[in-house]
Amino acid sequence: MSGTLALPRPGLLARLDPWPWLGTLAFALMLVFVAWPLGELALTSFIGQESGRFGFDNYAEFFASSYFRRALVNSLTVGALGTLIALVIGVPLALAYARYDFPGRGAIEVAILLSMLSPPFVGAYAWILMFGRSGWVTEFARGLGLELPPIYGTLGISLASAFGLYPLVFLVVRGGLARVERSLEEAAASLGRGRIGVTLTVTLPLVLPSLLTAALLVFLGVVSDFGTPAILGEGERFPVLATLAFSLYLSEIGAEPGMAATTCMILLAIALVLVLGVRFLSGRRSVASDAGGGGGLKRLGGAKGSAMTAAVAALVLVANMPTIVVVVSSFLEVRGVVFQPAFTLANYHNALAAMGNALWNSLVLAGVALVLITVLGAGVGYYISRRSGLLAKALDLLIMVPFVVPGTVLGIGYATVFNEPPLLLTGTFTIIAAVYVVRRLPYMTRSCAAVVYQIDRGLEDASLSLGRPPLSGFQRIVLPLMQPGIVAGAAIAWVEVFSELSASIVLYTGPTRTLPIAAYQQAATGDIGMAAAYSTMLVGIAAVGLFVFLLAARGRGERSVGWL
Repeated sequence: MSGTLALPRPGLLARLDPWPWLGTLAFALMLVFVAWPLGELALTSFIGQESGRFGFDNYAEFFASSYFRRALVNSLTVGALGTLIALVIGVPLALAYARYDFPGRGAIEVAILLSMLSPPFVGAYAWILMFGRSGWVTEFARGLGLELPPIYGTLGISLASAFGLYPLVFLVVRGGLARVERSLEEAAASLGRGRIGVTLTVTLPLVLPSLLTAALLVFLGVVSDFGTPAILGEGERFPVLATLAFSLYLSEIGAEPGMAATTCMILLAIALVLVLGVRFLSGRRSVASDAGGGGGLKRLGGAKGSAMTAAVAALVLVANMPTIVVVVSSFLEVRGVVFQPAFTLANYHNALAAMGNALWNSLVLAGVALVLITVLGAGVGYYISRRSGLLAKALDLLIMVPFVVPGTVLGIGYATVFNEPPLLLTGTFTIIAAVYVVRRLPYMTRSCAAVVYQIDRGLEDASLSLGRPPLSGFQRIVLPLMQPGIVAGAAIAWVEVFSELSASIVLYTGPTRTLPIAAYQQAATGDIGMAAAYSTMLVGIAAVGLFVFLLAARGRGERSVGWL
């Protein structure tokens, strides 16, 4: 008899693998809620609005119309200018935080991240409060005999978008700078180049992939945004593709939405071309290093430290000014369309009286969506990082599609497809929750997958060898290790879901109106007091939710939770 102790052979339960079933279910859901609506829009765009024939009639009509071409040019212009402004703000901040330690560094970083809580259309509304026709800055300048240029149109949309999206540049570029080998910069400096020369000729070229990724994210955010151009573009006076698609859809309800679908496809084509272009350029210009990168921060004290703190704080203060203006304005008395220097709670009283179920709808829909995003995203993130088959690759690609698809496009696709059997969802809470989940699922999936890639497979193999089912091993071993990624993904998803407007503005009805829609409606109709109150509620509740996630992360002693 051998003295070797034989391990028990895994039974049937241990051999059951639930992950292919999860992958299949998730893939089916993505087909229904991503591929089907977008495929229907693509097909509709080739059905002639007038002729009813299959062909390029709609596209020919689009490019033959000066109004449609102007919307296309406007979108590209504000996208490019907004991206440039965001880079001008975000890149210097990233350089400062990646290379220097200075007084007040932590507090200023919190202010940078808090600016992500304000939806872009709230920033647009704030710019009107400051620089609109009756804005307080405009009125002050008139008192001095100066007439400021109008904030409406290209400049206003670009500024409002950039000030809301520059934290993306800060986060992405800062991450790229952390991986740059400092010896390359030191070598350039030893050859006589100054700090600016080293930055321009060595540092920034090394982080070009990060710069391109940041620029892509900002550009996609600008061209896909509905609220900012709808407010600062004054409707049809300054059309962009996102607002054009929405107005075309509204005008075509009850008819064939051919031109709305065509506009959506052009907007989607721009996004896909940019994504592929950035991937191509990043691949050609990537720089590999076998060093760990990073290095210690240079401590700045005395006058240099004070100067750095003042410069960074001033830049962040200017960038956060729209949110500050909205919050302060919500407590000021309004007479006509002008705020008065008198404290009052009347704006909140009026806002609550007219709110209806908007706040409750937002909390419930965002809560339900967040639970679904967390459960499905964590499972799918694990699946695509542990499986290499065709299904996993296809699912990974399909889940990322909504990340680059503008919200207005997806919303119109949902309104078109789910407006009749077999899935009649139009006008229900389900359709809004579905678009919330689909649009923000990529955050959770990628965040969890990034953590799973770092978990040793041997831990799961050991669990299987001891007879534990795969699902039990996942729950006991992998899931606790995934929690940093889950918390980070959930925090980002919460902020994005609670302030979502671009897709829900197409899908909502009276009973399903949410707080972002209520804030946008008041801003669009010129009720500045109630709009400020709604916007402040929106930012405040999003901040509370983010603070809860921050406490959860720190309560577990986790430091690798993304930007938390």
